[in-house]
Amino acid sequence: MTIRSFELLQPRSLEEAVTFFQKHGDDARALGGGTTLVILMKQRALHYPFLVDLQTIPGLKEIKTESDGVRIGALVTHRMVETSSLIRASFPALAQAFSQIGNVRVRETASVGGNLAHADYRLDPPPPLLVLGAVVTAFGPKGSRTVALKDFFRGMYETALEPGEILVDVKIPFMPANSRSVYLRYSTLSANDWPCLGVAALMTQSSGRCRALEIALGGVAATPVRIDGLEFAMDQVLDEPVIEKLLDRVDEQISPSSDLRGSDWYKRRMAKLFVKKALDQLNSGVG
Repeated sequence: MTIRSFELLQPRSLEEAVTFFQKHGDDARALGGGTTLVILMKQRALHYPFLVDLQTIPGLKEIKTESDGVRIGALVTHRMVETSSLIRASFPALAQAFSQIGNVRVRETASVGGNLAHADYRLDPPPPLLVLGAVVTAFGPKGSRTVALKDFFRGMYETALEPGEILVDVKIPFMPANSRSVYLRYSTLSANDWPCLGVAALMTQSSGRCRALEIALGGVAATPVRIDGLEFAMDQVLDEPVIEKLLDRVDEQISPSSDLRGSDWYKRRMAKLFVKKALDQLNSGVG
């Protein structure tokens, strides 16, 4: 099926892109990698008379080190994150998450910003980005602002981006000393399919005790979920009673929907299984 005709607008700056969105309103949509948008337009599930090509804006396809973390431009591809020596060394769980999206052809085209702005609850990158404390930068009619990723996802396919705003980059702070992270993905249909669920965990440990812990999941609620209420595990050895209490916290805060990839009951069981597996890996020094 062919795409209905549209006009491709090619701004040379963020400011110019914003003027296009202000002029055309809901008739315009940002085009990054286009791996999802183009398919939906080919299927005629969506149509926009104007596409704003972000590829013509300089500076959005860079991975840069800063004093307190790493900044990933919105047009950086999944493959660039997957293969980046900087990302692999600093955030191995994030590189692992990006390496499992679709296939290599998809990862060579799909963009980090497009992935997050699409806000599908099953996406792989959000869980590790959530445990890492990532922050996104948005640029719009009112200028630039930052949004913590934990506040970015508002609902299924809904984000905190306001009308006319563009996701510019993602800033990831370096992990604290003595920290490890892990990302585990579980698929029930095929390796290239959406995951049944994804689990990320980050733990800071010293003298065999947990000093900080973050857990996040994808695929088990309308948005990626960062688990709250884990403070009780601080300064504890993560033995079986503590882990069981952590698993109860996870079960309280997820709300899976039954679909082809599994029932509510099944996804809850798998969520507990994979969170425990992630914690066991971190406890044993893997990650």
